[in-house]
Amino acid sequence: MKRFQWSCLLCGREEPDLHRLRCRDCDGALDAVYDLTRVEIRDGVSPLHRFGDLLPLREPENASWFGEGGTPCVHAEALGRRLGSDALFLKVEGENPSRSTKDRMATVGLARMVELGVTETVVSSTGNSSTAYALAAQLLDAVDVHVFVGEAFVSRLAYPDHPRVRTWVVPGGFGAAEAAAVEFARDRGIQAEGGFFNPARRDGLKLAYLEAFEQMPVAPRFVFQAVSSGMGLVGGHKGAHEFHKLGLLPRIPSFVAVQQSECAPMTSAWAAGRAHIVESDIVRDPSGIAEAILRGNPTASYPYIARLCQESGGQVVAVPAEEIRAMQRALLDDEGLSVCAASAASLAGCAQMLRDGQISSGEAVLVNLTGADRPEWTRQRTVSSYAVSR
Repeated sequence: MKRFQWSCLLCGREEPDLHRLRCRDCDGALDAVYDLTRVEIRDGVSPLHRFGDLLPLREPENASWFGEGGTPCVHAEALGRRLGSDALFLKVEGENPSRSTKDRMATVGLARMVELGVTETVVSSTGNSSTAYALAAQLLDAVDVHVFVGEAFVSRLAYPDHPRVRTWVVPGGFGAAEAAAVEFARDRGIQAEGGFFNPARRDGLKLAYLEAFEQMPVAPRFVFQAVSSGMGLVGGHKGAHEFHKLGLLPRIPSFVAVQQSECAPMTSAWAAGRAHIVESDIVRDPSGIAEAILRGNPTASYPYIARLCQESGGQVVAVPAEEIRAMQRALLDDEGLSVCAASAASLAGCAQMLRDGQISSGEAVLVNLTGADRPEWTRQRTVSSYAVSR
């Protein structure tokens, strides 16, 4: 009996081929829909074991755990007093091995590849996803990973040379690296990792939320996360629905996606009431302090973010750099937490809605602090240059 059904998030079409990531009919994202009557939440410290029945793996027990997960969910009383919240909870994902929540999706993603017989893949990111995949690939020693990165983000990669990992540097930013990765995979016949459209990414990232729902003494009324493509928020929303149907969460919280004002294409579309990105929303040369979320063109993923925010009663907001910096200082002063700018953006979005009276002081809030700054990588890494040919 199948553990899950592979089907389209948009049209519901069932797909028999587990290698496919997008629907044959509408090009929508494929996802694992679990038979919740067979789901068991198990004891143990490994989230891959505890929540294995909610992962897109045929044999979850075969997934290798590299120590990620089990991060704290802190009741931030001092910071809450500063911001006007009696029930502010922070999921501290910077305590993962690479200091990023992306470690969760890398282990699930690689486990899925091994199940499907994939031995070589291509990944691109602004640094966190690539670092997570590169480190996990070295530990697993079963899949070769080609990392594509824009030259502006090379300093955000933090892993040593390894026979399983090759780093390709592309002129430009994230968009250029993503285009090069797609071309490279196509030309060489390599299985592309898939980015936002890889269900293993979304379900791996939802594990942070499942942990937080269990750790919080009260169910959250609002959830905040900074978004680039938004895969973590999509995963968290899915996890909330699964826990709700399992009787483990009394209600679905309102999900709020947060961007930096200097690169906020989703916020632009949301403010205009659009379900899709248009040309005027796109930021061609994104810049800003929240490097992990500097995606100027989220055309493919935004419809999923817009729908989940609308359905959950949430929204998409943007915060300026000065408020992000202020939240970094406040987190350090009040809670002793050092976080990256993208994490602080999540908190700044929460602070903005508290200040505007959209959240009352007694309503429980969960802010997913997705990572912390890594020490600057000083070791020499072998890189190869790559230019898009067309």
